[in-house]
Amino acid sequence: MHQRNPYKTPPDFESLARAYPPLRPHIIRASDNGHSTIDFYDEASLRRLTQALLCRDFNIQLEIPNDRLCPPVPNRLNYILWLQDIISHTTSPDLPAPVRGIDIGTGASAIYPLVACRLSPHWNFVATGQRNSVLVFSLFISMVEIDTASLLSAQSNIDRNGLSERITLIRADPTGSIMSPLVQDAAASFDFCMCNPPFYASKEEATHSSATKALLPSAICTGADVEMITPGGEEAFVGRMVNESITLGERCRWYTSMLGKQSSLTALVTLLRAHSITNYALTELVQGHTRRWALAWSFTDTRVPDDVARPSASALRRLLPPRTSYRQQLHSAPPVGTLQRMLSALADDAVSISDKPRDKICVVARRDTWSRSARRRVRGLDSDPAAGRTGTREEETRQQVLLVADVWMEGGVELVVEWKRGHDVQAFESFASHIGRKIG
Repeated sequence: MHQRNPYKTPPDFESLARAYPPLRPHIIRASDNGHSTIDFYDEASLRRLTQALLCRDFNIQLEIPNDRLCPPVPNRLNYILWLQDIISHTTSPDLPAPVRGIDIGTGASAIYPLVACRLSPHWNFVATGQRNSVLVFSLFISMVEIDTASLLSAQSNIDRNGLSERITLIRADPTGSIMSPLVQDAAASFDFCMCNPPFYASKEEATHSSATKALLPSAICTGADVEMITPGGEEAFVGRMVNESITLGERCRWYTSMLGKQSSLTALVTLLRAHSITNYALTELVQGHTRRWALAWSFTDTRVPDDVARPSASALRRLLPPRTSYRQQLHSAPPVGTLQRMLSALADDAVSISDKPRDKICVVARRDTWSRSARRRVRGLDSDPAAGRTGTREEETRQQVLLVADVWMEGGVELVVEWKRGHDVQAFESFASHIGRKIG
């Protein structure tokens, strides 16, 4: 569970019932310890629990149709908090512009944009139905919904909570683009999109999956077929998102989706790598017996820290994106000013350095000046005038920077190089290794 998720500690059901009295009739005593709880296999109890948590903790009044999915709040909050991390790490604090997002297939509850707007007053959403939604961080949210019943319910929840100026709900075309808000408006751009697609390709697959689980589910499934099943399942759906994103590029800074199967994550990371998309992030979201994954990818050059993009689960090791941090433990602390002097020696018309808070040094490199071939070129020993460059002069001008990295000494004896911007993985790795050799 996300470190900022308050539900890491199970709720006090007695206290929750006092805050939300409609939950009281559903409180029971657990047989094993006598503590208050609810029956997690009872649909009515689950719906009241979701309503109670949203009311007490987010001031959200939610109505959920009896024939539609009751979204578990801790699980949904995990995804939102991770998305917050990505946006905060890749948005300049000097640019407090609204964050715009898309919620694809917002569902009957519209829980993602509702909770996200309560958490972040500057966010807005566009939400789409039946797996076509849009969010905006600031927050401007656009939502797309195909299922008419879910669309009417979602709009009612948006209006009931006074968020109609920040959340726009639009109907999706089931035969059209998943990223319809971007396709319909060629001038539109968004900071992110989020999606929780149906897991399964057929009702038979859903039934088989439930029957073959090693452990009983921790709660009953309340989802309707329209919310649980899509042609090709989640892998095909998010695969379409990837293919559409290649055309849309940076018009959406971060494309993201939650996934219910690790096999889908494996297939989609393989697809990203096949398209040479190296700027992506993973996370694993665990709530009780329930395990979910989320995937984000970007065509921008802004990088996400390893603690956000690279989960520690050993089963995901081969799927992880390139590292964005380099750490080297030194035998002893170097003399004061050593790192500053060493980096200053790199500075020229292609490399600039500047001091940042907490003794960090920001390095901005427009081309490679540290590799052996680059140094030979400077000495006039390399016959190739393009040696040390990552592309043509035209490409360098367009990219503006090869890499941006923060460098500092942690605890006096550990060198840290953190990649902030750049497309070239090898350029960062060679830069970090060069600094490590010099300081070590």
